[in-house]
Amino acid sequence: MKLPDFKKVPCIAWCLALDLLLLAGWYVSTPTFRSSYNSPRMAYRLEFYDPSLLQRIVHYDFRMPAMVRLYQVDPRAMLGESQMVDMNGGNSQIMWFVDPPKDLQIVSVGMDVEFKNVPLECAEQDLHLPECQKNFGK
Repeated sequence: MKLPDFKKVPCIAWCLALDLLLLAGWYVSTPTFRSSYNSPRMAYRLEFYDPSLLQRIVHYDFRMPAMVRLYQVDPRAMLGESQMVDMNGGNSQIMWFVDPPKDLQIVSVGMDVEFKNVPLECAEQDLHLPECQKNFGK
């Protein structure tokens, strides 16, 4: 049996095949955005991502796998990213401990995800904002 002559295949066909291969690799390895939630004073944003196909294979025992990212809104910066966790059974309650009287500097999502050392929403330099003045009694 003689193999086909690959030199006769046009360059555009090779380029399209390579593009399709790269697109399939990107799709298999990239998480998908699900939803986002803002902090009470809109200083931070939590984003939830569904796992990629490869992550689903690795974490086959999770019923509702998800990944969580914490962003600061202004200036824009990513403050943290969680590992893949199971959000099954109502395990996605969000607790913001970043403003008085609960200023522990922690953002907690369910029982498995915790971001520590998060700057307070109303710091000393932000006391001119009306929503921050309410908390400090000024």
